[in-house]
Amino acid sequence: MLVLPGGGFLRKGDGGWEVWCAVCQRLDELAETDDFDPDNLQLPATVPPGSATTVALRVLGMTRECWKCGKDTLCLVGLYPERPARGYGGLHTTDGEAAMKLAVRLVQSKGRPDLAAPVASRYSRVMRERQWANGCQHCDALQGNHPVHEEAFARVVAAGGADGLDTLLVADCPLLEWQAVVYGQGGGVIGV
Repeated sequence: MLVLPGGGFLRKGDGGWEVWCAVCQRLDELAETDDFDPDNLQLPATVPPGSATTVALRVLGMTRECWKCGKDTLCLVGLYPERPARGYGGLHTTDGEAAMKLAVRLVQSKGRPDLAAPVASRYSRVMRERQWANGCQHCDALQGNHPVHEEAFARVVAAGGADGLDTLLVADCPLLEWQAVVYGQGGGVIGV
């Protein structure tokens, strides 16, 4: 996350000195306490001093063949910082509701409702639950979070990072919304 000049915390990491944002530092300190409960993280309600108010995120996608109609369809698959900090390695996948809703909001805010249109809350017979998921742009068939993200993972591994997916656009995201995805418990993360 972007830390403004004169902000953040300097800490020694495995690769040398690093600048960490105030929220990351605070959560690391909390994690070292005996009563730390990762399921009940209390994120700040306002941006901490020294932190930027927004972060530029890449909205990532991939084109795949629809299982039902056989046509190529574009799926929203993840979020990744445009300029990640040294050592940052989490590509947040849209198989979590918070990440998918944020990806949809970001593409809509950049004037690309066409990218968001196939995404909806859909019932998955395999998972036996409703989930925010991609649908085919042609026949509207549920693409399924598991198969979509399994394919995305394979592309990331083959390419050695987030560049295995297509950057659909870069959008400024309010810092607190991004932190809710990063520190939330409801989505997948691919290590890059």
